[in-house]
Amino acid sequence: MELSAEDKQVGARAFFGSIAARLRGSAWMPLAGKAALGVLGFLALAFMGSGAGADLMPRRVGAYLGPPATSASAAAPLPTADAGAGAHAEADAGAGADAGAAADAAAPIAAVTPDGRVILNLATEEDLRKLPGIGATKAKAILALRAKLGRFKRPEDLLRVKGLGRKSLGRLRPKLLIDPP
Repeated sequence: MELSAEDKQVGARAFFGSIAARLRGSAWMPLAGKAALGVLGFLALAFMGSGAGADLMPRRVGAYLGPPATSASAAAPLPTADAGAGAHAEADAGAGADAGAAADAAAPIAAVTPDGRVILNLATEEDLRKLPGIGATKAKAILALRAKLGRFKRPEDLLRVKGLGRKSLGRLRPKLLIDPP
């Protein structure tokens, strides 16, 4: 006698239902549930601690590390036209400003901002040596770590450099940016 597909489903439900009933009645079930929640919590903390969650955040959130940056327009003096030269000098000043803006757009981004902060993912050895407590050896070690990681995602990545601890990182943090603003 062969069972129909419907009879097989009913049999499977009854089999698994009896197993579920036995598990629910077991004295070990509360302990197993707590252990499963503990494992899930541990995995969530491991994911957050690994920095993998930082890739899910918008890029601008992780890029800011210090006091507010001054804009380039606020840092650079504004060109003024000579009052005696009239409208012709104003037209020349406007053309010069446009040419300067085009040159700035084509120029590569500097690794040191006008206020003196160093952009870690763009910095050269000389740029890194401008930071307090960073000499040639540590600068080379930072560049080697950046090459290994591909790019820095957060300032705590610098803790992997031998000789840089939390105290040193605290001194460096106001002078660092991870990526250009």
